[in-house]
Amino acid sequence: MPTPEPARIEDLASFAATNGWTYEATAEPPALSGDMWEYATAGNVQDRITGPGWEAGRIVGGARKAENVRQSGIVTIRTSVSVNVPVKSINLGYLAIRLPRQLPHFVLDARSNDGILSSLQHRPQRKQRLSLEGDFDAHFHLFAPRGYERDALYVFTPDLMGLLIDETGDLDVEVRDDMLIVYRPGGFDLHDPAVWERFARIRATVGRKAWTQTDGYSDDRAAPGLSASVGPEGRRLKRSLPRWVWIGIGIAAAAVLVPVGILITVFSVATSL
Repeated sequence: MPTPEPARIEDLASFAATNGWTYEATAEPPALSGDMWEYATAGNVQDRITGPGWEAGRIVGGARKAENVRQSGIVTIRTSVSVNVPVKSINLGYLAIRLPRQLPHFVLDARSNDGILSSLQHRPQRKQRLSLEGDFDAHFHLFAPRGYERDALYVFTPDLMGLLIDETGDLDVEVRDDMLIVYRPGGFDLHDPAVWERFARIRATVGRKAWTQTDGYSDDRAAPGLSASVGPEGRRLKRSLPRWVWIGIGIAAAAVLVPVGILITVFSVATSL
């Protein structure tokens, strides 16, 4: 008799607790930098489940705001970026795996979901594309910051590339800060046990190899004394604007007396569809 398929997962919170993981209905996206535009356009996470060294969930749209305040003498300068897009305008499933150290920003754009089906919210500028050996280019377009081409070759060895093709060939992959993140446009069905089996397989193959391959990496362009860091030029790829964003930019300047000095609104961005 054929083996019956596992029952669907009804309650994600109970499923996570049973496995010793944590569940959050809403959360922040993984590996965000201090860049306000990156923070404001990252989307919002729903149904995040976190285990040892990894997390998974769904990224959707919604409202986000980033703000920076700094003092210059008696003047307080406030810069803000606000983004508000329909929740359904972004729908990405992700699995993020922790790596042993900070790395340059790399993107593997799966050719199988190019175009409108791509899960890349911020497309890297084309001039950063790097060609690799073998048939890897038939499966992924690799992007690396300018000047970090040799670093990309250090990380993406033929054996890691083979695992990426076998296990994540239909998914976009990003290395950002100390995380390797795989994305699926349309999201993963987190109620399907087969998805969790695939996550476990990706962690055991791609995740394990990526960990051992990057453990000895170092960037001599990093600031002295920060051996686990990355030079400023390598931290983020130069990106195009998100394709789902319609941008309206308003610049306003106002001076308001406040107890600590003068409040100046320097720059604000609002987006909508």
